[in-house]
Amino acid sequence: MTLNRQTCVKQACDCCRVRRVKCDSKRPCSSCLQNNLSCTYLQPSKKRGPKSIRLRSLKKIAEVQMVSMTNVITTGPAMREKVPRKLIEQCLRLYHDSLYVIWPLLSYDDLHKLLEEKYEDNYVYWFLIALSAATLSDLQTEIKLEDGTSFTGRQLSSLCISSCQQFDDLDNSNIFNIMTYYCLHRSFAQISNTRTSYRLCCEAVSLVTVAGLHREEAYVALPFEEQQLRRKLYYLLLMTERYYAIYLHCATSLDATISPPQLEFVSDPQLSLDSFLEMIRIFTIPGKCFFDALAANSANTSCTEESLKKIWKELHTTPSEIEPWSNGYIDISFSRHWIRILAWKLVYLMRGTKFSSNVNNGRIPVEIARDMLIDTYLTPENLYDVHGPGIPIKTLEIATALVDIVGQYDHNMKLEAWNVLYDISKFAFSLNHYNNEMIKRFSTKCQSALITLPISKPLQLNDDSKDDENIIP
Repeated sequence: MTLNRQTCVKQACDCCRVRRVKCDSKRPCSSCLQNNLSCTYLQPSKKRGPKSIRLRSLKKIAEVQMVSMTNVITTGPAMREKVPRKLIEQCLRLYHDSLYVIWPLLSYDDLHKLLEEKYEDNYVYWFLIALSAATLSDLQTEIKLEDGTSFTGRQLSSLCISSCQQFDDLDNSNIFNIMTYYCLHRSFAQISNTRTSYRLCCEAVSLVTVAGLHREEAYVALPFEEQQLRRKLYYLLLMTERYYAIYLHCATSLDATISPPQLEFVSDPQLSLDSFLEMIRIFTIPGKCFFDALAANSANTSCTEESLKKIWKELHTTPSEIEPWSNGYIDISFSRHWIRILAWKLVYLMRGTKFSSNVNNGRIPVEIARDMLIDTYLTPENLYDVHGPGIPIKTLEIATALVDIVGQYDHNMKLEAWNVLYDISKFAFSLNHYNNEMIKRFSTKCQSALITLPISKPLQLNDDSKDDENIIP
């Protein structure tokens, strides 16, 4: 009788034991299947408890499994079921068609080769999932498989992070880890999780420094293709860091100390680097001191009148070879206007100089806003969604400068600025993604200047958007 009782005793798996939930002792058990956990029986079971999965529980599960497994191979550890190749393949095609021209990393052929040959390599797998997540987030779309399962950028980001945390292996400074952090940053930026996206950007930048990619000599011995990839990644992070410097008020660390990637001969115009190299030019013409001055909200002594004049001159027009209906044109045109209006703001921190006292300075924001409106007329509306929250933020920066003009200049200037402000505001509020905190500041400034916002319906903010005010750089 005792033997029969012993044979009926069921052992809980490691995951259910850590979570303290009932286990059916199947291999794998139903609870692990339901929660996409790797079901193992490496530790004795313990008492049952609450069923909620907390972050501490997930980490403890990973610790138990890692300690108990003696022969874990980095290229193929026992983990939850992987994201299907078919899903990744679809995301890679979307990335090639719409996003490579904006943030080029690897071409579709190179990505497809990685998927076919190194899908089992953890580092490559994490990068491919992060790239897929960023693609779906950037395009604000989801993919549904034949079995009815659908995936969004948010879901893929969570899967990637939990998989990485399970094996705690993202502190390695190899190129795939850096690209994984960059792609995860993009994904979380598009779902308005600024705190997380900024932290991920910082992780990528720190790994760039550890790998020595901020020094030109680190590239010399590399083959051309590897140099190109690392140079692209370096400047993507440099531009991202400079964007955050303005809105999170944190000093930058990367500078234009290395050569940008070279132009490549390509037959597919979607693989051209023309737009990307122009974006690099836009973000490097002002210099590192320009962004550090904006981050500190003060006139940096090294940000001179000559440097501001250079911005007016060199960012006044968009190169004619960039087509207005292309994805790359939007980033270029809006970033160009945005940098010019930020330079105008710095002028007011340098009062007393000949340049800042120029009588035409009051017309500069109006001119910039008119230029932006012309670009909006040239660009198809469906292209704006590809760029997530960046376009509305840059537009609101210009609209805010126009409010300052309305409040400080004579009647004729006020009227001209207000008319342009009317059109710019309508355009900004027609876009889909918003930053709550910036819109609050803009609305408050309008109210203080006794300006009624020119919108026909109440402003609808993105439910997923989060304010930046709690971010600690």
